[in-house]
Amino acid sequence: MMFLVFFYLALAVFMLLPLLGVWFMVKRMPDSKRSLILVAAATILLTPSWAPVTITVVLVPFGLLFFVTLFTWSWGELAGLVGLFALWHAIAFPVTALISYFVIRKRPSNNSFEADGSAA
Repeated sequence: MMFLVFFYLALAVFMLLPLLGVWFMVKRMPDSKRSLILVAAATILLTPSWAPVTITVVLVPFGLLFFVTLFTWSWGELAGLVGLFALWHAIAFPVTALISYFVIRKRPSNNSFEADGSAA
């Protein structure tokens, strides 16, 4: 079981690269739009999902499955995979969205280092 968690975490670190790209693209947007886009991107990229590997399944980030589907254009297989583990995904997506929302809301805003005119 620890191998599955380690495998997921290693791939989740890999999925942080596109998430950092999204953050870089939206960092000048208003806070509400930026938070919404970052939560959606984090949910798609980091949600734990199950992927078949020969005779077993492994825990991988949904973003990895999404990128494979994007490049192979096999949307039906992705939908079938999500449907195969429907209860898992019905819980994992909202939980990942909530966790990413709270993490994103904890980060400092872009306005935290602006001068407020109180310095002498």
